Amino acid sequence: MTNVCSVEHPFWRKARGRHRPVTLTRAPTFVIAGVIGLAWLIAGCLADPQRVQSADLLDRLTAARGELADFPPPADACNALGDVETRLYGEPGLTEVQPAWGELADAAHALQSVCGQDALLTQPIDGSSALEAARDRWRAGKQREMSVACDHLRAAATALGRDAPC
Repeated sequence: MTNVCSVEHPFWRKARGRHRPVTLTRAPTFVIAGVIGLAWLIAGCLADPQRVQSADLLDRLTAARGELADFPPPADACNALGDVETRLYGEPGLTEVQPAWGELADAAHALQSVCGQDALLTQPIDGSSALEAARDRWRAGKQREMSVACDHLRAAATALGRDAPC
């Protein structure tokens, strides 16, 4: 029942300056601005995940290159190269990290070539002069591909802001 003598309504908001509403319908502006500012600050400080992953792949390629310098190289060095190549082409967003992605892919291809030449160099030779000449070419090709891989790794490290690995 309403009071006919009073203009006061029980569920309406009273005069603005003197009374507070029972429930807040929205957050104060400074709270919203603070949350947005904090989110922006955190997003600006986080590392780009593709760049972090590219740096990890650079480290793995550098380690594999060091292992391939030995003869015969450990078998897991070539397997690690295959894993790196799979991640280079399979992980979403890595191709957008340019020019580092192209350099990493070229370094991985050059090191895969070294794996193939090492496989050829481990084959036994039966005294054939043609096989001896081929073995010399494979050794020279291995050294050339190792230096090509080093050039690509250096370029990738520069693109990622890291020190030269070789």
